[in-house]
Parts: sequence; structure tokens; C-alpha cells
Amino acid sequence: MRNEDIIEMLEEQDLPEHFQIVSEVCGIETARLLIKELGGITVSIPMMTSLRSLLERYIKEHGKDISVKKIARELGMNERAVANIMRKKSLKIDNGNKF
Repeated sequence: MRNEDIIEMLEEQDLPEHFQIVSEVCGIETARLLIKELGGITVSIPMMTSLRSLLERYIKEHGKDISVKKIARELGMNERAVANIMRKKSLKIDNGNKF
């Protein structure tokens, strides 16, 4: 029997406890695919707040229409961090108050 055939037999209870969350969140097929394609490697999943270029792009695209306070809440950041990015990207800052 080939590895691919054996992996297809995999069920959630066969997974190590720390990997069952992948099956719960993404589905058993995704868990199987990760094991098949990436088995043995360690992966660190970033938090959204560490995806700097994405945050900067979101702020640039929405900073003119949405207040600093609302953007900060949406991104899980503090207002000063959002304002600093807006200053860096030369965007007008308005959350009711000028910084």
C-alpha cells in the first residue's frame, strides 16, 4: 500500500493532539494534505499583526475613509501604531482629532 493510500485512511483521532486543531479549523482533507506534502517540518503561523505589508496596504487603502480608531480596532493594533503607519505612508490622519 502506498503512503498516499494510507494517508487517505487518516482520521482526526489518529492525529497528535496539537495537530487536531488543523483538522478542526481547516478540515481533515487539509490535515491530510499537510502531512502528505509538508510532513516533518515545523511551521510557525503568523498573527495578523505581524503581517506588516498587509497592514500597511489595508491602512493605505482604507485610511482615507475610516477613522484611526476603527482601523486600529479592526486590525487589533493600537491607535498610535496605525497613526505611525499613516504618517509613514503620508496619509491624512483623522479620528476626530489630529495627531
